[in-house]
Amino acid sequence: MSDSPEDHFDIESLADLKDIMEEDFQMLIDTFIADSESKVNEIGSLVVGDDPEALRQVAHSIKGSSGNVCATALSEIARQLEAMGKDGDLSAAPAAYEALKVEFAVSREILLHQI
Repeated sequence: MSDSPEDHFDIESLADLKDIMEEDFQMLIDTFIADSESKVNEIGSLVVGDDPEALRQVAHSIKGSSGNVCATALSEIARQLEAMGKDGDLSAAPAAYEALKVEFAVSREILLHQI
């Protein structure tokens, strides 16, 4: 996985969002990071369980909040997890969860240190 912000974010849209939100932008980022961290951890317990609907709901939430901060790669992995929950087939969910954890960590670092 690359550490280039463009591989993880829609940088142009994120810059526009930052300009529009001005001083509220940092609050958005801080809230996104805190909320997503807890949801990523929650998904960790859901991928080994037997509750595809709960997985779908949490993945849907991550997908939406990732989209709000233009984190395209993270949103895509969450979309895949959401689809697994919707289909009721969690066989690939542990691998997708590992990808989600890595992508969240990279996205978090980019938001905190490069944006």
